[in-house]
Amino acid sequence: MPVGTRDGGYLRLTVDGRPAHLAPGKGRLTRRSHRVQVIYGGAVYRLLPDSPNGSRLVKEGRRIADFSSDGTGHVWADWHPDVTPPLREDAAIGYTLAAAFGTGAEPTWRLLLQAALDLV
Repeated sequence: MPVGTRDGGYLRLTVDGRPAHLAPGKGRLTRRSHRVQVIYGGAVYRLLPDSPNGSRLVKEGRRIADFSSDGTGHVWADWHPDVTPPLREDAAIGYTLAAAFGTGAEPTWRLLLQAALDLV
């Protein structure tokens, strides 16, 4: 993971000079555990892996963008048509989370298979 930790106690996020509450998942065996949640300005954002390489950005339960990254700090976003152009805070939070935590996660079955093969 690019940022180096998933322990929210060590992480701070500010957007436009205002603090945001950051709560990364533990990043274990399930895709869901790789999610990152941010509460900013009364809105709840979640970056949720939905494929091995991509994640979706959800704001207040509504998908607003799809993100991908290459692990070197380059991040791409595909904003949904009904939020184009995105709000500044939506873009700042989405790009920051994708760059800091990466995008995508392997499915559980593949991680379990890799773990089993590592034991052989």
